Amino acid sequence: MSLPTIVAINLGMGLMGVLGSFGVRAAFAFYATKDYFIKHVRAAEALGFAERQIIVRDDTALNVAEKAGDGIPLLLIPGQGSVWQEYCKALPSLVDTFHVLAVDVHGHGGSSWNSDDYAADQIAEDLVVLVDRVFAEPVVIAGHSSGGLIAALMAARFPDHVRAVLFEDSPFFSTEPERVPHTYVGIDQYPRVTSFLAQDVEHDWVSWYMHHSYWRRLFGPLWQVFARVVMRQRREDSRRLPVVRWVSVSINRIWESLSHPYDLRFSAAFINNSWFRNFEQQQTLGAIRCPTAFLKATTRHDRQGNLLAALDDHDLARVESLLPDNRTIRVRSSHDIHFARTNRYVTALKQLGARVS
Repeated sequence: MSLPTIVAINLGMGLMGVLGSFGVRAAFAFYATKDYFIKHVRAAEALGFAERQIIVRDDTALNVAEKAGDGIPLLLIPGQGSVWQEYCKALPSLVDTFHVLAVDVHGHGGSSWNSDDYAADQIAEDLVVLVDRVFAEPVVIAGHSSGGLIAALMAARFPDHVRAVLFEDSPFFSTEPERVPHTYVGIDQYPRVTSFLAQDVEHDWVSWYMHHSYWRRLFGPLWQVFARVVMRQRREDSRRLPVVRWVSVSINRIWESLSHPYDLRFSAAFINNSWFRNFEQQQTLGAIRCPTAFLKATTRHDRQGNLLAALDDHDLARVESLLPDNRTIRVRSSHDIHFARTNRYVTALKQLGARVS
């Protein structure tokens, strides 16, 4: 057998191996992505979680889902762009320990969309009213991302209403104006939001984002394939979460997390820093006296040194130095620990509950 023939056979076998590996991965993804989000919502609804609106001020209603019980009162606050259904994967494991109330923050889901309310201090005040309306005792709060910033304000300013706080990868200090341009939101989401709100040609935010995303540089031509599939599904039914079945759930989460009902003026308040009016982060953390836990996801930077995470280790050290009764738990995870590493999230919440029960 000649050398060229041997080389050709080896190359062919290598190509077949690559294609076979891709086929296996695609088949697994096709199975894993089937109803990967909505199936957890259905399970939560089967447990008894149902949406309702609670008036907290004149013309201001907060959309919530609750599973009443005798457990420790627990308020779940999603991050920017997320709705209460984000927690559905964790809810079945929480109801045996907690009386769970999950909320849509102002400008999200079924809650009121009034841009005058898009500031952490106003949201914190309204959530304290919500706690009074639903519970007859202080609550444990679990805040994801910006939800943790809100939880910090509640604990600092309304200590009689808060037993403990779980900060889930909350972006303390990295959200200060001088830091934002060198973070993921500063180089991706915020510029895209600004450009989208400044034009009137494309009316679908997700479609706009898919064409302008930071992720294009990482996925190359493959991102255009994703964009075509997602945009076609958005055109067909913008209420349905778009899914690309042959790639992993973690990749699908990029566009799925942008597809929930959300007022982009909420992000605009972060961009112009009005969301942080009357909110000094170091002072707020220093005023918290209740037990806390901090779930820290994996820290990553790009080649230019931009922070591709909620906060870095230096920020975390500042947080830890200010909280008097804190336990930090590092998790090898993406930002959405409650979804990506649900068991770790549930365990951390139950451990915090045991500290204050």
